[in-house]
Amino acid sequence: MDADAALPPVHAPGNRTVETIRGQYHKFMLIPMIDHHAEWFEAGPVSIAVEARALGDSPQRMVRGPSIHVFNAARTEEYIRFDVFGKVLHYHYILNGPQHNMLWGYDPDVNGPMIPWACTALRDRLPVMLRRAGADALAVEVEEQGWDSSVLEAVTRAATSALAPRDDDMIRAREGMDWMYEWKRVHPQFNTVEEGEY
Repeated sequence: MDADAALPPVHAPGNRTVETIRGQYHKFMLIPMIDHHAEWFEAGPVSIAVEARALGDSPQRMVRGPSIHVFNAARTEEYIRFDVFGKVLHYHYILNGPQHNMLWGYDPDVNGPMIPWACTALRDRLPVMLRRAGADALAVEVEEQGWDSSVLEAVTRAATSALAPRDDDMIRAREGMDWMYEWKRVHPQFNTVEEGEY
């Protein structure tokens, strides 16, 4: 008898050894956008703002790029934010009830440039994303009444423009840092941005 035939069959182990991490839960609200650096796009039951963000204390230590913010039509509550700047591209679901947020990293090697990806996600998945942010009623409204997704072309242009250098980069960067430090002072639980890691 063949020695190998006597061995019990070996079953390949599964490749899922831990639960999939579905975002990092943060028990604080995000730093509000700086309104005068934002361009608004009305889209029916939602409004989208593209903020030209900059952070840093010198040209060598500065990052710039867009934040794409998804609000209700009245602009009183934000639900989704895509941050296309800094070392780690990412996006947030904003949970207005508990005043928390959920952070997801973005992998450009797999998904390509983030701006077109974000706009495609909004076009194809907005109600699902709103529900993920706890905005069930708004998701239903979007499904039943629709929304003006044609604004995404202009959103893409504005977000792409925010990647480019501007004459006021350092002014906006210092303003952004001051705004961030003041928010952290008032909200000491906001502690995920370490010095030099923005």
